[in-house]
Amino acid sequence: MYFLNVWIHILAAAVWTGGLIYTAAVAVPFALTHPVDERQRILRGLGRRFRWIGWGSIIVLVITGIGNLTLRLTPIKLSQVFNGDVFNPEKVERLIAVWLPWKLMLVIVMIALMAFHDITSIQAAKRYEGSPDSAPGNRMGSRAAALATLIAILVLYVSVRLVRG
Repeated sequence: MYFLNVWIHILAAAVWTGGLIYTAAVAVPFALTHPVDERQRILRGLGRRFRWIGWGSIIVLVITGIGNLTLRLTPIKLSQVFNGDVFNPEKVERLIAVWLPWKLMLVIVMIALMAFHDITSIQAAKRYEGSPDSAPGNRMGSRAAALATLIAILVLYVSVRLVRG
């Protein structure tokens, strides 16, 4: 069961991070080759389609992440996460005590940035007088998404350190 859980976790991380990298490296540069009104239509359309996949991946990642901790050969109890024992190398494996706090912090920041991006983008589209697909871009939200993409890549690195040292 543990290996299936880890595989699903890695698959969801690949979908989430891959989608963010694809957006930054392919979709945005492609959209920038089009007129401004069409650019926004392209990006908002792609964003709407990916939003469900992205947030679905995040939900799967949180659930399987909890599973990864509790199904390990040396299981971690959820109470240890909440009472801080998981951050103490005297109470859990050293790698977990060192790297899990970093991973959790980065994941929380990444989720907050993506939530900020989605909320502000939706609000900007709703405030626009014309078609929501033609609403001007949301610069702060775009910057938040770009930073979240970099953090997602960093989360992958920290994840490898967490399990491999």
